[in-house]
Amino acid sequence: MKERIFLLLVALVVEKSYIVNQIAQSEQIYKTIHITASTGKAAYLINGVTIHAFAGIETGVKSVDYYKRHMHPDIKNTWLETDVLIIDEISMINAQTFDLLHLIACEIRQCYDELFGGVQVIACGDFFQLPPVTGQFVFKSQIWQHYMTEVLVLTQCFRQKDDEQFFGALNEIRFGQVSNQTIDYFMTRCFEKNENLNSKYTRLFFRNIEVDVYNNQKMETIKQAGYWFYAKDVIKNRNIPCAFQIPAAVYLKIGAIVMLVRNNYVEEGLCNGTIGTVILIENNAVWVMMNKKEVKMNVSKKKF
Repeated sequence: MKERIFLLLVALVVEKSYIVNQIAQSEQIYKTIHITASTGKAAYLINGVTIHAFAGIETGVKSVDYYKRHMHPDIKNTWLETDVLIIDEISMINAQTFDLLHLIACEIRQCYDELFGGVQVIACGDFFQLPPVTGQFVFKSQIWQHYMTEVLVLTQCFRQKDDEQFFGALNEIRFGQVSNQTIDYFMTRCFEKNENLNSKYTRLFFRNIEVDVYNNQKMETIKQAGYWFYAKDVIKNRNIPCAFQIPAAVYLKIGAIVMLVRNNYVEEGLCNGTIGTVILIENNAVWVMMNKKEVKMNVSKKKF
């Protein structure tokens, strides 16, 4: 039923988060609506959860049969009761994951001739922004091409409406057609000395070695005792390369600025990319001030 399927595309930086929330909270829509996003940060901003958590697919690399057999009853019931599924930051969902979601939904809902087994899908995002980490863009999916036929493009910008120069510069970058005037404009924000930069801002570097050097320099400025935390790696599958998201040993001090690298409690803003400050160090836990809350980070276990 193509009239039930919508694709919501967003041009540049319009307030799509506001629109998504208005749709989800509307008293005129008598349906069960679930809000999701491709990343924890994006999900938190729209009061939702990650699409992977909603669907119960973890990293989404296993078969439909596996997820169907191991799916928690609560997640299965959520699939069955959902009328409308909103997926934000759709550009970071690859074609393989979209196909997987469709097949799982069809199996659970026992409906094979409609997208996601009859769930109305509203996908929001901007394909000029971040692509999937791996795989092809979602619009390369045959399922997507068959069902996602209705497109709504938002063209009015609200966030930078009072700064036309900044808006124009962002738009040039978005299309990959940057003028010399825009380059000169952004170069006015280029600082050669660190003291001109706000120390609270997150620094971005091209290489991991540059990240390590900077972090070590900042750690040395903290006049507190340091503590090492060592990982206990047990690799049962030798085909998995020994490359993890965090190092085998982590050095911390009270006062150090740290970042979460996995989603803990998205609904509380504790998701991948959240910044905090270490306030207490225990033997098997670290207390961090995040989002104005004291959060205890226990030893984490993850299977590979």
